[in-house]
Amino acid sequence: VTPDGKTLVVSNAKGYGSGPNGGKTFREGKEGSYIGNLMRGTVSVMDIPNDRKLAALTRQVISNNYRIEDYHSVKRRRADNPIPVFGGEKESPIKYLVFISKENRTYDEIFGQMEKGKGDPTIARYGRNATFTNRNKSLKVEQATVMPNHLKLAEEFALSDNFYVDSDVSADGHRWLVNTYPNEWVESTVPASYGGNRSYNPKSNAPGSLGMNGSAGAIYPEDYNEAGSMWDHLERNKVEFYNFGFGVMFEPAFYDDSFKYSGIKHYVNFPVPLPMFSRTSKMYPTYNMAIPDQFRVHQFIREFDEKWIKPGVEMPAVLTVIIPNDHGAGERPEAGYPFRESYMADNDLAVGRIVEYLSNTPFWKNMAIVITEDDAQNGVDHVDAHRSVLMVISPYVKRNYVSKMHYSFGSIFKTFWNVLGMPYLNQYDATANDFADMFTSKPDFTPYRAVAVDQRIFDPKKALTPLDEKFDWEAVKNTPLLDDVNEMQDDQKEKKEYRLEDQKRK
Repeated sequence: VTPDGKTLVVSNAKGYGSGPNGGKTFREGKEGSYIGNLMRGTVSVMDIPNDRKLAALTRQVISNNYRIEDYHSVKRRRADNPIPVFGGEKESPIKYLVFISKENRTYDEIFGQMEKGKGDPTIARYGRNATFTNRNKSLKVEQATVMPNHLKLAEEFALSDNFYVDSDVSADGHRWLVNTYPNEWVESTVPASYGGNRSYNPKSNAPGSLGMNGSAGAIYPEDYNEAGSMWDHLERNKVEFYNFGFGVMFEPAFYDDSFKYSGIKHYVNFPVPLPMFSRTSKMYPTYNMAIPDQFRVHQFIREFDEKWIKPGVEMPAVLTVIIPNDHGAGERPEAGYPFRESYMADNDLAVGRIVEYLSNTPFWKNMAIVITEDDAQNGVDHVDAHRSVLMVISPYVKRNYVSKMHYSFGSIFKTFWNVLGMPYLNQYDATANDFADMFTSKPDFTPYRAVAVDQRIFDPKKALTPLDEKFDWEAVKNTPLLDDVNEMQDDQKEKKEYRLEDQKRK
């Protein structure tokens, strides 16, 4: 407020947003196309309104941001929809939710060629008919489908082409992923860190907690919101859950060599919420690109079989699973990764295998699987740099359907809480659209059958599991940082090599 009390000055660090960062009509400016460089702020200067004008402006803001509908008309329209209008409105046939998170991809990178979706095929570098080389140009693959399972799942189940991650990068993305939101501490440290003006030294002798707000889906004590995150919310409401890989855990007192299979970094020194810790697999690999996603699937299936494929045993209502290798890393031809695209193929096969497995369990008839990314920072998109992957897989979804409804991370959790009969946790889930548009009252229980990987791109046999005595543990130690900004900016600079229209010119 100005000294005379008449004018309000509002600064908004993300007020202008990002907009598109790729595609046929995008013209790259000096800031490039990396999302960390695209977010621009605004300063708004306005007269302080009187009470009458304030009421009118408030109504305008509500009209601009929300679609207000009469509850009774919505209830009638959705009478046979499996998704309740709100938690407790009715019982849903969906009893089990599987939430799968991946890493850093945009919609167009994978689905830009989908005819039913709003995509730009010129930047679908992980779609069909892709041509690419390794970095030194000694190997080349032509006419390849990099992520066939993603494409098949999108065609057999439900896909959104209007889903946007609330996050810019992983540091805030892993907050949004657990139904919390970044507080002032995160929002002020992330730009400095990702902008290159602040970093952490994991081996520092300085006192205190390491300020490395990266893949910690556990949330730091410094940024824990008053109501907590999904872990606390589920426990408070007595809903059983189990976690495969979300969060990097604090080294426990009973640490032993068996943890070497999980990829956990020894220097992480912050606590995690007890509800999460007590329901987290200690053998499922967390974020570590040197561990194949195929091994993650192996561990998931093994533990699922041991715990829940038994007569009279129910699986938890919620499973959270991280399958992170679409983040990408350096080429390792000796381990089955001759290209950067190899990590995408590894990830794709893992997703296909998990869906195939789950769709053949007794729980499939009451299951919904949601697949998304923590952020979209490592790709480009012709609609917005925040547009990302959202697939919903269930017997109750509309088959071969692309939803045009606007969705965000809040939409995921609103749908979860509506299905589970729970209250909302914050304003972001309470005000989002749920996934009712993607669902139908007529289920199709046909299970999914995974597509084999193109072994020119990725060889699962070479991607030795950590259980193999020949496994290269030095590679595990040298896995990339969760978000290496320099690496991602280099990847952005190379993206023209992957654009299909550029290849045609060649």
